[in-house]
Amino acid sequence: MLLNYAIMTGLTSGALYALIAVGIVLVYKSTKVINLAHGDLVMVCGFLAYAFHVQLGLSYFLAFLLAVACGFVIGLVVYQIALRPLMKSSVANVLIATMALSFIFKGVARFFWGGIGDYIPFPPIASPEPMNLGDVMVLPQQLFILAGSIVLMLAFAVFFKSTPLGKWMRATADNVKAAKLVGIQTERIYLLSFGIGAAIAGVAAVLMAPLTLLYPDMGFSLFLKAFAAAVLGGLDSILGAVLGGVLVGLVETLAATYIHSSFQDVSSFVVIMFVLIFMPTGILGSRGVRRV
Repeated sequence: MLLNYAIMTGLTSGALYALIAVGIVLVYKSTKVINLAHGDLVMVCGFLAYAFHVQLGLSYFLAFLLAVACGFVIGLVVYQIALRPLMKSSVANVLIATMALSFIFKGVARFFWGGIGDYIPFPPIASPEPMNLGDVMVLPQQLFILAGSIVLMLAFAVFFKSTPLGKWMRATADNVKAAKLVGIQTERIYLLSFGIGAAIAGVAAVLMAPLTLLYPDMGFSLFLKAFAAAVLGGLDSILGAVLGGVLVGLVETLAATYIHSSFQDVSSFVVIMFVLIFMPTGILGSRGVRRV
């Protein structure tokens, strides 16, 4: 029974890491930029959902839509104002800019919702009482996370395969010069990539918030685990990000259950080191892709 519970918890955590990793990979595929502030985008969207749902009294579903929409707009603004002027400069400049954005997001969250050490609970969408699923006790919110993650992944699969915008994004990710030659406006693709990536962060934030406590410094930990998932799956593979997220979630939960709870966070570093040493392109990453 303990193993089943650990697997269920790992799948729930892995689904969240997969969502965040998909946003990281989506931006990287299009722009070759690792957004170090992506975890803090999740944090900000979580606090925005809290403001809409708890402080303003809006329904959970409406707060969800508004938080995702705000995430999309923040992603657009971040790229247009902070990152676009640096895109033609060195990668180091862009990385430093995303690091600065991370601190800015933390500062904004502390100003509006509390400082260091303040942890804010988010009410669950369903009853907090656990329920039996076979031999495993699960929380209804865990089922919402799994269901929401699966629906979003399927929607993205259809989006990239069947819609013109999805095909343009794939073409830009595969070869920017060729995309420009056939008339694709790659600057708009970069802009939309950041917006959609931030919107996915909003989805992850709203699904995650009822199971965790919101606090301004949660972004780095989320980014680290999602980045481990992206590296494990392959930084240029969205399917790899999903697979990597599930594996990272299972590894950290099983390590915490059967070794020691302190290994829960350390496991992400171990995953990153293992992948960089033995399989630097990840499980499903393209061979020969430059890693940052």
